[in-house]
Amino acid sequence: MKRYYYLFTLLFVFVIPSIAAGYFLRETFMARQFIPFVLTVTVIGSIWDIWATKHKGRDPVWLWQFNAKQTLGITLLGLPIEEYLFYAASSVYVIFMWEGIRQMIENGGQLYVAIPLLTLWTLGAILLPYMFGPRGDRLTD
Repeated sequence: MKRYYYLFTLLFVFVIPSIAAGYFLRETFMARQFIPFVLTVTVIGSIWDIWATKHKGRDPVWLWQFNAKQTLGITLLGLPIEEYLFYAASSVYVIFMWEGIRQMIENGGQLYVAIPLLTLWTLGAILLPYMFGPRGDRLTD
């Protein structure tokens, strides 16, 4: 189960809220304009991550690593596949949340309810596995 931790985190923090927001934005969403942004963020972020993970060996203070026990074990250029998925999923998430909030403001929606709920969902998706998971060093588990 630990092997899927990063993947589950992506699913619960980014993918599920994006699917929910996408449902409400489906009439105004234009994939043509959206895909270049997602690809650009994924490429730039991936280049940064590749450089950062290779740099860690030259700097004793630099901490940029991935716990291989909490990923699927599939890597590309030294990064777990989940890291590439992170950039794509987080880009979609940011765009959908931005558009959702913008439309809620324009249409007089209940933003004061939506933002706290989204915040609680995200915090829960991140913290609950740590609270109920095994104890010990998180990087070497």
